[in-house]
Amino acid sequence: MSDKSEISSGNIQDASIIIREAKPDLEEGLVFAQLFDEASEGFFKSMLGTKTYEIIADAFVKSNNEYSFENATMIEYKNKIVGMVSGYTYAEKEGFKKNILSQFPKEAKLRIMMFSVIGRILSRFLGPRGKEDYYLQAIALSSQMRGKGLGQRLMKHSGKIALKKGSKTLSLDVSSKNNRAIKSYNKFGMEIHSFWPNFLKLPPIFTRMVKKL
Repeated sequence: MSDKSEISSGNIQDASIIIREAKPDLEEGLVFAQLFDEASEGFFKSMLGTKTYEIIADAFVKSNNEYSFENATMIEYKNKIVGMVSGYTYAEKEGFKKNILSQFPKEAKLRIMMFSVIGRILSRFLGPRGKEDYYLQAIALSSQMRGKGLGQRLMKHSGKIALKKGSKTLSLDVSSKNNRAIKSYNKFGMEIHSFWPNFLKLPPIFTRMVKKL
């Protein structure tokens, strides 16, 4: 059976799947960046422009920041990266280097500065809440690999990492309009915890979901 036939039929063998830690490799960083942007529904690319993947990949290969390979787990199908998840604890976030994207050595400085301002505002509401929370900032699969149970594998693996780090809850924020993702997280055992914004009767943009470990 060809790779395409296996994927379309959903007949993906466990032996063909590898879940591993990310590596500080620039090419891997570019794949991570594309998946990261897809997880954000294109928000990063809309803010950072044509250099988005290069900017994120530059941060990916560096240590101690929210986009670092140190926080990422990759899932491969027949030696090709088809998905990723990135997460960290409250303590790890507190120790991250600030304004890491501004270290990108090329153009797009103005876009990065604008993005950083918006990022600081959003970080007040998004991210881990409390010292025992492990936060999944992004989880994404390539389009042809969705609906095959691989997202559930990544979530389960993230739960194990969280427990090893002493966390008692697993949390994430998802677009309130992304019903498919919300149903998938429900299936994993996550429950809706809150919405943002939650004032002035504004329609919610993000839905916070939490699972006790």
